Amino acid sequence: MKSYLIIFLLLVGSMYAQSHKEYPPVIEDFNKDKVLDTLYSFYESGSTFGGTDVKIVNGKTAEVYEFSDYSCYCQMKSVYLVPSILNKPENQPFLSVIQKRLFPVIKKNPDPSLQWIINGYSSNQKLSQNEYFNLIIHPKIHWSTKKIKIPEENYSLILEGDELDIFQNEEDSLSLGDRGKAFLRYCGRCLLYNKPSPELVANTDTYKVYKTSHGIFVEKEGLQKWVLVNDIGLTGSPEKLRWDSIIQVVLIDRYLIVQFSGAPDVFDNIFVTNIETGVVGRLKHVFRRNVKDYGSELVRGDMIRYNDENDEEEASFFVKYEDVFNELENLSKALKN
Repeated sequence: MKSYLIIFLLLVGSMYAQSHKEYPPVIEDFNKDKVLDTLYSFYESGSTFGGTDVKIVNGKTAEVYEFSDYSCYCQMKSVYLVPSILNKPENQPFLSVIQKRLFPVIKKNPDPSLQWIINGYSSNQKLSQNEYFNLIIHPKIHWSTKKIKIPEENYSLILEGDELDIFQNEEDSLSLGDRGKAFLRYCGRCLLYNKPSPELVANTDTYKVYKTSHGIFVEKEGLQKWVLVNDIGLTGSPEKLRWDSIIQVVLIDRYLIVQFSGAPDVFDNIFVTNIETGVVGRLKHVFRRNVKDYGSELVRGDMIRYNDENDEEEASFFVKYEDVFNELENLSKALKN
């Protein structure tokens, strides 16, 4: 009995060690004022959230500077507002230390997948009265001759001033205090979280459609572009990025019908996009996998299958995809006006 207790305690201790780790303090003259400063940091994680907290104590003034990259494991991109005290010119050395620890890879420009997300935030509209859609996104991404490359590492951008405006409604912290500067961190590697490479899911004389764990891009006659990328504040997201958001993709003419995971919820979202215009709509109807009569079938004949999330009988309903495509075009025209 005693041996079982020891094993149990070791397992609990191991689990706690994985979820909470305090690093040794770093004592150094960070701002070169000939007085030693101290940096403290610790990592903490739960089932859906985690991150590192950093605290620097100014040796001369005893001022404390704190920064945390705590975030949800459901976020492809996260925005972290720089506290106003760290925006002061005299405190830039301390901000530089924090940047190197929490945001070691800084890029000047987003890759095309992150650009899709950024453009999407500045061009999305929620709909309440539309017959089919409850969200429309128009990122205005053009075809490119540059071959799409999935980021090999996570990276960050530095946002300043007006660049923060498009994220203000999505990030509560941006509404507080000085919005002079922020770090945007992008989990670019997460695009291929569960795949060694993009998966070809449709191939016609015109299009080659590829899906990744969290995005879809299309090739056409030597041209490429992203047409849908997951980000929780824009498209919704599974609770954890280790769960694929892109489940099923159906190509019909120039349109894609996409089953987009809502895990751990049993209901998924359905997105419809026009490859050429790039306009994306999210159906207000949800989709339930593996119902008794239809299994995982998303499209049946000329119909899109959906379910009533309030129906305990798991009944399936259908809408003509041509009607959905036509309404998407009507919304596209309205966006141009």
